[in-house]
Amino acid sequence: MKWLRRKPKIQKIGLALGGGGARGLAHIQVLETLDELGIRPHRIAGTSIGAVMGALYASGLAGKEMRAVVHEWQTPRPEKRHGIIDRRDLRRWAALLDPSFDRSGLFKGEKIIKFLSDFVKCTTFEELKIPLVVTAADYSDASEVVFKTGDLLSAVRASIAIPGVFTPVERDGRLLLDGGVVNPLPYDLLQDECDLVIAMDVGGVRHADETNRPSFFDTVIGGFEIMEASMIRRRLKFNPPDIYLRPDIRNIGLLEFNKADEIFSQSAPIKDKLRAKLKM
Repeated sequence: MKWLRRKPKIQKIGLALGGGGARGLAHIQVLETLDELGIRPHRIAGTSIGAVMGALYASGLAGKEMRAVVHEWQTPRPEKRHGIIDRRDLRRWAALLDPSFDRSGLFKGEKIIKFLSDFVKCTTFEELKIPLVVTAADYSDASEVVFKTGDLLSAVRASIAIPGVFTPVERDGRLLLDGGVVNPLPYDLLQDECDLVIAMDVGGVRHADETNRPSFFDTVIGGFEIMEASMIRRRLKFNPPDIYLRPDIRNIGLLEFNKADEIFSQSAPIKDKLRAKLKM
């Protein structure tokens, strides 16, 4: 690789995968590119959907294999009701959302973790082929909780506990929420141990006007995503990663995984951008 010859000191590549719900499928573009270039990350850090993608990849699943899994579940003609996926032809995706009767969230998130366990053949962080760091937020003291050892799936489950959407997770005496509450793009967790850090931000853009007003669900989640975007902008200003990527993904809702083809299409240019940045 040209960039390796020009910068021989760069040996350890860190990869940070941010939160963003369904838009996180775009992380697969970066993973495929690294595979194509023969680059193996030294360490991965993930928040929310980034933790899910990170766990899949760190366990040994290649980028193309991850895309194949998504396409297997892809179904056409998306439609929303009250901002939540709900249509007969979306049964596969809807089957991953287990309604919760707990007032703290709409869904339990257990079926998502069960689905994940079918592909991640590891139960602990120590078994992963690539070291992984997963973030969550402590509800009690508003602190960031970083997992890198012990049970893997419970850490990922905590990291995807989007407030109001998925119920919080109890682990080690703590009540945990989505990692995006405290660190939506955790590249800072890699900077001390890696020579070069790539950060993939999958925050999206939503269009709203008088004829296309957001639902209650969209407004609540939109507020959460605005908060995340603000945190990322501030961190980029004072402590940027070596390579920052943000695909232009528009009008994709948090749970609209059924729009996988659209997400892949909108985020496709990021592959060439990453290649260009690695060869500079």
